[in-house]
Amino acid sequence: MASRLRHLLFDPAAFFDREPPALSRSAGVLVAIGVLCLGVVPPALSLLRSPVIPDSVVFDAFPPIRYVTAGWDVSVPGIVGLIAATLVAEPLIAWLAFTAVFYLLSWPVAGERGFGRTVRFVAWGFVPQFVANVVALVVLSLRFPATPTEIWSLGITVPARIYAFPPATDPLFVAANAAAVCCTVWSGFLWAHAVSAARGVSLRREAAVVVVPTVLVLGPI
Repeated sequence: MASRLRHLLFDPAAFFDREPPALSRSAGVLVAIGVLCLGVVPPALSLLRSPVIPDSVVFDAFPPIRYVTAGWDVSVPGIVGLIAATLVAEPLIAWLAFTAVFYLLSWPVAGERGFGRTVRFVAWGFVPQFVANVVALVVLSLRFPATPTEIWSLGITVPARIYAFPPATDPLFVAANAAAVCCTVWSGFLWAHAVSAARGVSLRREAAVVVVPTVLVLGPI
């Protein structure tokens, strides 16, 4: 598997010339990113417990999630469940959205029409986002205060970026966002190869298809 990842990251043409792993493995890439993003839950909870906003306003806004079985009765605040579900689902939603956009934009010049093949290939373009999220979570663990009173919101997105309001000017936050931009450009490079192989389009034409959606999702730098 490590050898396949090396081919993906540094020789994507060779990687996509072979038949990529099954759909379940492709989906596993996005699930792994979502699970990794759960690392944002602790700083998010510290933000929610900040004295700026009463706990009752936040934690009573959604009904708790309960799991009851023989000998077990587990209750999780609804807001925590909502955050966790969003973090896990966001990469999967982004995967389908990116695939649909690339598929439709390449439709006029495509030689291959298989949507399923495109779905499997595009998933692997998200691997650099895993790297970006690791960097973002490390920075959050180093810099995010245990009891924030001045930051009102923060988030990690796909592509991986740290958003805080008011804007955070900490050099590590800036460095993490710069790394995320680089990883997104790297993802765009992989997507160009992925869709070129999946749709039977020349790499030059597919780069033109991929570049606009990739630039648009970078957001403010």
